Amino acid sequence: MMTIRPARDCDAPGLPGIERSSGEIFRQSPGLEWIADDTVQSEEQHRALIATGVAFVADLPGHGIAAFLNGEVMPDALHIWQIAVHRDRQGRGIGRKLIEAAEQFAADHEIPALTLTTFRDVPWNEPYYQRLGFVTLERGDLGSRLRAVLDAEEQAGMPAARRCAMRKPLHQGHGLMAAVTV
Repeated sequence: MMTIRPARDCDAPGLPGIERSSGEIFRQSPGLEWIADDTVQSEEQHRALIATGVAFVADLPGHGIAAFLNGEVMPDALHIWQIAVHRDRQGRGIGRKLIEAAEQFAADHEIPALTLTTFRDVPWNEPYYQRLGFVTLERGDLGSRLRAVLDAEEQAGMPAARRCAMRKPLHQGHGLMAAVTV
């Protein structure tokens, strides 16, 4: 039985390794193979998001922590900075359960939407999030916050033409998730 729970400070040391493992799948994506060797969020960044942001982990019996989601509450949304699932555990619905936990957190705190940035046309990125109810935003619909995130990604070397921002509006009061243990 997988448990989705808030991340704890003691989880931080293992999270960069999960992100690095998660990135291995990019070796299959032409032009994005470099992401598998790119830098990941540091232990310190994880600790900061655990302390002041929103951070969940997926804990699997016999395996330990297999995935994480972290983000930050913004004035208009809960912005998801990173979702990573260990390569050996991908394709099992863990990422979806983490998104559901973020949705529940947002609903509980009357946050109207989730946002994130991701790669266009990579099966486990934009199309995946679309299946979960996220809508790809056109440049004119971004707003200054998401435009700044995409601009910062471009300055950090991300290919701007392959990036997009997405938003999932949340309907308050519709009971998103009964429990976070699955």
